[in-house]
Amino acid sequence: MIKFPVLGERLYLRSPSINVCFRLIIDKIFEKNEIEKAIEKICTIHPFLNSFLETDNKNGVWLVQKNENIKIEFCKSNESDWQAWYKENDKTVFDFSKGPLVKFCVITGVKTEIIILGHHVIGDGVGYLNMVKDILSALDNKIDTSERAPSAAQIPPFEDKDKYFKDTVLLDAGVDSYAEGLNSEWRKNRIGFSEKEYIDFFEHYRDVFSPALYTASVAADDAGKILEKSKANGLTVNELFASAFSEAAMEKLNKNEIRLGIAANIRGELVSEPNNCMGNFVTGISVKVNNNPSDDFISNAKYVSVLLREQLSNLKNRHLAVHFLGKFDNDLLELIMPAAYGNLDHPVPKKLAELIGELPENKAVGVSNLGRHNFSGFKDFKVLDIQFICPAFPANLITAGIITVNDKFNFCLRYNEAELNADVVQAIWEKAVKLLV
Repeated sequence: MIKFPVLGERLYLRSPSINVCFRLIIDKIFEKNEIEKAIEKICTIHPFLNSFLETDNKNGVWLVQKNENIKIEFCKSNESDWQAWYKENDKTVFDFSKGPLVKFCVITGVKTEIIILGHHVIGDGVGYLNMVKDILSALDNKIDTSERAPSAAQIPPFEDKDKYFKDTVLLDAGVDSYAEGLNSEWRKNRIGFSEKEYIDFFEHYRDVFSPALYTASVAADDAGKILEKSKANGLTVNELFASAFSEAAMEKLNKNEIRLGIAANIRGELVSEPNNCMGNFVTGISVKVNNNPSDDFISNAKYVSVLLREQLSNLKNRHLAVHFLGKFDNDLLELIMPAAYGNLDHPVPKKLAELIGELPENKAVGVSNLGRHNFSGFKDFKVLDIQFICPAFPANLITAGIITVNDKFNFCLRYNEAELNADVVQAIWEKAVKLLV
């Protein structure tokens, strides 16, 4: 069986709110066997889909490929609503030891909806998007698995940590020393954490934090206005989105400051590029945003842009999370979330949780933008829509998953309904759109 090491993703193993979801809407009704055959092809191309986790005697974790059919849930549109299916399955913990770490649901009526819900450890937003494109090609009979075999060749080989990136970025001596000190403190008093304890923590977290979704879109005409505003002011579209949501959230939540998190794709910066495979090749940065009510939106957006570019353009900042987290013992990384959001009472993982900003009081807005994609040109069907529900680190009040489908901006706001109600989220959305357009 093919094995792939799990490296920087160790943090995600014990995160209770890290699933990735896509919803595809197609104008054709597919037979059950057509869907099953397409998914079977996809598993050949993307071996991470059909895998489970295995721990070795050195506490290393490996993704191990299985050779079994993935279960697909089929139902009629009058029997199931996609958001109800998402919420029910998102709150059910994946069985790491058995796998697979992804679930498929197909809802048919006058059209076909395919909902894909998977764990972040086998794929980031771009990875799942690659898989979505391959599913559509397989359904359109335009994919040949033999052309891309062996599938494992798409997964980049993981060398020593200093060879992970094309441009190596070393940690500052003080940061390196701090990590080693925390490791030493941990090794003196380390504790175990069983699968049962993780399930108990997961269920406890879900009792407190219950995700809800608010979906909306900006049509092509207004999307064009946003693109024009972006170009005219020397800002990226993503900077406009991040600025609009942070400003709208501060206004509607009566805050003068908010933490803003941005996901960043690092596939092109690895020594061995992963091309179009699944896998977790993402980093993130966060900044504190202060809004000046006396300034207009563009002025505030330019201020946010400076903050974001300072982080993203500096390799040391951009790759800090990967290098820094790679310095810690694996079992310590896996206890960060239970220490921050559960009942795990141990000073070392709590200290590390505080250091990386994972504490309940750190409320934030997150933005994960997959960019512009054309989903046309299929012979046998038309793609009506695609939605992206991105993972939300628990500290995020709202995380905006964004994908541009055939020139239309699609947004899915994932929020914690224990802290925000739908009316407030709608108000934030409406204010953000008013700023953007």
